[in-house]
Amino acid sequence: MRHSIRKTQDGTANGHTLLEMMAVVAIVAIMASIGAPLLHQQLAEREVETVARRFIQHAQFARQAALLGRGTSVQIVPLERQWSRGWSVIQTEIHSQTTAAVHQALLRQGAITPVEVDERSSGFAGPNGQQKRITFDVFGSAKSQSGGFVANRMVFRHESARGIERHAILSSGGRWRLCDPSQDSKRCR
Repeated sequence: MRHSIRKTQDGTANGHTLLEMMAVVAIVAIMASIGAPLLHQQLAEREVETVARRFIQHAQFARQAALLGRGTSVQIVPLERQWSRGWSVIQTEIHSQTTAAVHQALLRQGAITPVEVDERSSGFAGPNGQQKRITFDVFGSAKSQSGGFVANRMVFRHESARGIERHAILSSGGRWRLCDPSQDSKRCR
């Protein structure tokens, strides 16, 4: 068994005192208290970025499904009318013989906590604030309920770190972009 205390040639003990050990523990505690908020902020930024990118990926998938769907439209619809509860990508096909619409869920994203969607942002609502959804037609165009082209945004925020947000912006040309308003306020307009 080895000992941490060693005797020198003159017979005195050589080791660490309790005071030295307490000083090391105090230094480590101070470093941890400084680093913990930074780590929390980085984790929150990563969570918001991940959810916003997932939304854009699902929207791009919906557009591709509409382009390849042979006359079907594809929609992204919020669950329970709130984007923060998640969303579904739904393909709608109308049978010509019965004129009945058949809905098929292609993708589904559940609750996105601890990230939330700022409901003050338009969130792809219709002209009167109802019917939140994005509809892609057979040409891949994002349309509103009234038939107009959609150019809109979703604002994703972290629940506990309010200053952290990302904007998923759909341009009128159908391209998505993700921006951080704290880094580039011009691009997020």
